[in-house]
Amino acid sequence: MPNRRDDADIMYRLLVQGVTDYAIFMLSPDGTVANWNAGAQRTKGYTAEEIVGRNFARFYAPEDRAAGLPEQGLRTARRDGRFESEGWRLRRDGSRFWAQVVIDAIHDDDGCFIGFAKVTRDCTERRRSENRIQHLAGHDPLTDLANRATLRQALTEALASGTGESCAVLYIDLDRFKPINDTLGHSVGDQLLQEVARRLRRMAGAQDVVGRLGGDEFALILRPADPHRVAGVARQILEALNQPYTVKKMPIRVGASIGIAVAPLAGGDADILLRNADLALYDAKKEGRSRYSFYEPAMGDSVAARTSLENALGRAVARREFVLHYQPIVRARSGATIGFEALLRWRRPDAVAPSPAEFVPVAEEAGLMPEIGAWILAEACREAATWPAHLTVAVNVSATQLRSALFIDAVERALAASGLPPHRLELEITETAVLQNREVALGLLQRLRALGVMIALDDFGTGYSSLSFVHTFPLTRLKIDRSFVHGLGRDPQATAIVRAIIGLSRSLRLAVTAEGVETEEQRRLLAKERGLDLQGYLFGRPEAAARLDRTVELRRPARRAALSRDDRPSVQGQPEAA
Repeated sequence: MPNRRDDADIMYRLLVQGVTDYAIFMLSPDGTVANWNAGAQRTKGYTAEEIVGRNFARFYAPEDRAAGLPEQGLRTARRDGRFESEGWRLRRDGSRFWAQVVIDAIHDDDGCFIGFAKVTRDCTERRRSENRIQHLAGHDPLTDLANRATLRQALTEALASGTGESCAVLYIDLDRFKPINDTLGHSVGDQLLQEVARRLRRMAGAQDVVGRLGGDEFALILRPADPHRVAGVARQILEALNQPYTVKKMPIRVGASIGIAVAPLAGGDADILLRNADLALYDAKKEGRSRYSFYEPAMGDSVAARTSLENALGRAVARREFVLHYQPIVRARSGATIGFEALLRWRRPDAVAPSPAEFVPVAEEAGLMPEIGAWILAEACREAATWPAHLTVAVNVSATQLRSALFIDAVERALAASGLPPHRLELEITETAVLQNREVALGLLQRLRALGVMIALDDFGTGYSSLSFVHTFPLTRLKIDRSFVHGLGRDPQATAIVRAIIGLSRSLRLAVTAEGVETEEQRRLLAKERGLDLQGYLFGRPEAAARLDRTVELRRPARRAALSRDDRPSVQGQPEAA
């Protein structure tokens, strides 16, 4: 009869042999495999006949065997009673798997060491999941480039390496990307960004790091940062990114601008280098895009001044420091005033009078224009409602206003609060503003025309798609850019362009205004055209509302007598006597 200990051994062997999720086997003191369970066969691919009697070191990769890792594990288990580790192990076919390993030292009832019990578990899928999670934490999910945190860490390590080599940060921003994203859709934009990432990755060296900072902004850390190499790489990037793309069978072109900061001259800290590269990028864009700029200390002064201006603008909105001035628009033949353009002015407490060309772009980027624009609409409509009924008011619309559905509400509130009839309000748009979100802008402008509001296309003739705009958008007026008016009488091409625009407007029944009229000769030449309106310093500079009363009253009595039938514009949806 077997004793109780024999029964226990039999039950233990049956239990161990039946386990399939774990490789469980015994090792002799020298590491020879003594037995083998089903889990070991499934995990490692050997049958018991093939492996029993052989040394377990064959499960380790050659480099691990050369480093003596199998023997180290046995020595640790013998000394401490247990050894635990994770690492790559080999199957019979030579493939690798990630193993969780436990080796226990085994002693008999008398305390004598007799060998080892080894348990191995295949954790390859867990390892892959962990690696994937770790990779995602440090990489951009769309392009698989390093993300901002990883890029910053790599830059920090490069600066702290102490090798004596400098490094450079190239801050890369795509030009003309937003219109593509808005007009062709985000899926096309995403594929374009992926192709940009592939082109940047191909240009990176073994020590370089390419990352995506967000949106259409990328960065490249160059090591080493020899000035000639940095400039050469920047030129290669501009050339590569400017090459045509094909996304969903559509040809697409974008460019790029690059700001460069080289350590240690531009800073010895990762955050400072990134910031200074961003400053250099702003300089590159300001100078015309599709170019690169190296950081210079004076750029910091420029940004400080811009930040100060932005802060002052924020205070100006809260303190209502803005005023409107009005410039007259007159009929070319009669000289009768038909309306005014409302122009924004900033009345600063320090008596400084910054130009709108200086502060409006800053207000746009700071997100202040929707609030300022709503005030302009309300104030212009309120003032125009006090004028004689034949006078109109024109208000410029910013790009940010055209991107917001709240703009419609602002127009409706301004008209309702003032009581101004919609046809006496003219909104002036530019192609540049519309291109930033063409579909949204088109929908907004169609709704505004349905209200009865007039729509003018400003700076006509300077954009590359003006005829497309005239055909697609619900316009009521074209404004000839001042650059063509200045050439009248001197430049035959400018004269021909002005006549062509006037002819186009007549055939489409659009009103037309010539801007920038400053001389009597320009007025005389334009007065030959029927139904043309004029605007410029020759007829008056922009003035505060309080100074308009006399001008309006002087011109109003003569208006009806001065206007002949041929002098009245024919505009779709506009009263003939407007």
